[in-house]
Amino acid sequence: MKLTKSDVSRRQLVSAIRLFFNEGDPVSVYTLASNALEVIDQLCKLRGVESVSDQTRTHIDDSRDLIKHYINPYRNFFKHANKDPEAVITGFDAHSCEGVLFLAAEDYTRLHNMSPIEVQVYSFWFCAMYPEKLSPSASERLMPKADIAFPGIANAERTAQLAMGSKAIKEAAENPALMNHPQTEQSL
Repeated sequence: MKLTKSDVSRRQLVSAIRLFFNEGDPVSVYTLASNALEVIDQLCKLRGVESVSDQTRTHIDDSRDLIKHYINPYRNFFKHANKDPEAVITGFDAHSCEGVLFLAAEDYTRLHNMSPIEVQVYSFWFCAMYPEKLSPSASERLMPKADIAFPGIANAERTAQLAMGSKAIKEAAENPALMNHPQTEQSL
């Protein structure tokens, strides 16, 4: 198998999104998503692409790095045991995956000007879930469509929210016009 860094990040991100919407293990979701984000973030920097991660960094104290201080604490806990093998982490749950998935999804799309269905659906699902995080212009543009695609999502039970995302991926994958769109990339 021959893989590029972009191939690997796409596969990790798509797998993380599928696991997330199917209520898979949040540790696995987070690990896959944060690994993908690290690669995507570096590729954006190397190719001169302004990423959402870069934009987010402008709102964080300059002495701190978004990846190092906000994403890596969980990620590093999940992959290292050399400093404190008896450590315990608290505060982590499936909701902890949402932000890192969104950054990875948005940055992947900016980097490639296209993305797999899973990435497109996740970004839209996140916006539907958290309209307060959108700028006024983005909210005006996206929310009417989000209300149609994910009716009542903000007030739905968590299982129903995730099921809406999973259903949207399935429906999108069965839509030939969407699957053949030049901004839709193959998933795996």
